Amino acid sequence: MSKLKNIAFLTFVLVVLSSCTTQSPTPTAAVTENPTAEATATTAPVANECLNCHTEKQRLIDTAKPVVVAEAESKGVG
Repeated sequence: MSKLKNIAFLTFVLVVLSSCTTQSPTPTAAVTENPTAEATATTAPVANECLNCHTEKQRLIDTAKPVVVAEAESKGVG
């Protein structure tokens, strides 16, 4: 029974210590893409969309978080 406890303890310690080691990242294939005219064309409207969203007053009102009125603190015990 004592040997079983020792083996179980050593196995537990081994598992705990192995989980503390740092793992090297797995090498991944580097993806290199040549920029195309289509990819360049899609980046400009995104910036323009941000500008439109943050400057149009009606859009800001439509997408704003609704105002929630907080209850006043009650007076008295409790």
